[in-house]
Amino acid sequence: MKKKKKVKLVVGVLVLALIVFVTGAGVMFREELNIANSVRPVAEKEGVYYMEVDGDYHFGEFLAAGGASSDGEVSAFLTNCISHGFYQVDVTNEGPACSVISAMDGSGSHVWGRNFDWDGSVPVIVRCEPDDGYASVSTCDFKNITGSVVTEPDNFAYKMLAIAALYVPMDGVNEAGLCVADLEVNEGGMQKIDTEKPDLTITTAIRLLLNRAATVEEAIALLGQYDIHASGGISHHLAISDTSGKSVSVEFVDGEMIVVETDCITNFNLANGDSAAGGESAKERYELLCALWQEKDGVLSGDEIKVALKQVSKTEGEWRTQWSVVYQQGAQTIDYYFGAQYEAPVSFSISQ
Repeated sequence: MKKKKKVKLVVGVLVLALIVFVTGAGVMFREELNIANSVRPVAEKEGVYYMEVDGDYHFGEFLAAGGASSDGEVSAFLTNCISHGFYQVDVTNEGPACSVISAMDGSGSHVWGRNFDWDGSVPVIVRCEPDDGYASVSTCDFKNITGSVVTEPDNFAYKMLAIAALYVPMDGVNEAGLCVADLEVNEGGMQKIDTEKPDLTITTAIRLLLNRAATVEEAIALLGQYDIHASGGISHHLAISDTSGKSVSVEFVDGEMIVVETDCITNFNLANGDSAAGGESAKERYELLCALWQEKDGVLSGDEIKVALKQVSKTEGEWRTQWSVVYQQGAQTIDYYFGAQYEAPVSFSISQ
């Protein structure tokens, strides 16, 4: 079934290409073609891609229309935008199991690190510069669009699909220094809520924060204006930090949004106060990160953040560290380490 779905998808995009280039309908898809043409492999690392989005790619329209309460609704919106209805665009979030640590360095600048652990991924690093928001660099997983770890955005068809990655960031940092990451919660479930507020899935909530929030307080206020829904049928919480060093876990428990101040986060809700709730691995990673943070009294360099991520990285078993991110406010850089390989970073500047 997956193979048939993939074949239909490729055929649909090829038909679209024919329409664009044969009938001269390129004007209709000019924005999409500009983004697709920016998709390129990252030279330093095989299987990793980079994409640029100049503008918010209809995200303002998405919010104005009430957002979305499910991955299916996000998919329907993107199908209309990207393909104008010619083929289906599907997105999901299969639920990362990860680690986050936040600290200040010796000069008083914020440093932040995150491991993304999952069963394979196709990383797409997205630089977005909205007209009325903050520029950001975020990490997306093309697997959340294709359902495959072997399918890469290396041809026209898949580059067009990669545009949807803008709506499914797993983590990111904006030019104001706000850091956001999605982490799976292994216990319980995000209760379905339906109030008069507009809706966001967990990944579109990340996009909102990267575009429009500069501080933790602003991020919490923005999230409070929406009903936040699970993606991929899995519970989540959000790790959010800013340049002041304030760091929180935003958790969704029994239909309520709960904010817990913390500098270390793994895969259980801290509001419950039970570190064993997320399983042995989540408990061990959390306790190790907390011990490292306390040993240094919360003052760590970028290199020490990297070492901490390396110590809690997963290199064996089904769930392995796909990428690590180290953000350094002072240098205004994001350093990526892929596949738990920490020798040489792939670096990006937020401000260009």
